[in-house]
Amino acid sequence: MRTEKSNVRGAKSNGIDATSDLRLEAARRRLAESCHQEDALEGLREIVANFLGSEEFGLFTVDRTQGVFRAAWSFGIELDHYDLMLALGDTGVQRVMRGEPHVEGARRDGHALSAKVKAFIPIREAGQTIAILAILRLLPQKIAFDRSDLDLFKLLSEEAGKPIFGASSHSKSAAEGSGATA
Repeated sequence: MRTEKSNVRGAKSNGIDATSDLRLEAARRRLAESCHQEDALEGLREIVANFLGSEEFGLFTVDRTQGVFRAAWSFGIELDHYDLMLALGDTGVQRVMRGEPHVEGARRDGHALSAKVKAFIPIREAGQTIAILAILRLLPQKIAFDRSDLDLFKLLSEEAGKPIFGASSHSKSAAEGSGATA
């Protein structure tokens, strides 16, 4: 019996795409299997730390009635010392509120990358941004966000809201009743 190699390759046959697919599936599963809010937040921490390469991030809920962001949860940063509006700027706020992630690229200081790499990911439910995940400095081994990270941003944007905030009515009341102003 003779075995022949097929020259036909699937659209995602290279190792990078396969790894990206595995990361997405692991992140999706971790969020979906969360039992309660604390577990979902721990899942978010695991995803950001292990897949996106940061141990400094915060979650801010959106209070549409008062037009402010409220600090809800963080890891590795003091939310009281962080001004989301200042960090995002007007253009960034508009983009994130429309549901687009806002990524600030790395700046080069001579030959070393600056620690100013940031991403702001909208957490959406029912077509509205209900929270913003702000990712600050990346780990030293992570140079910048890549295409597969953008896929993870999309997954978090679309699927993190329900396990973290519960049903729409719960997330609305959470967005109106927590934390600090922007």
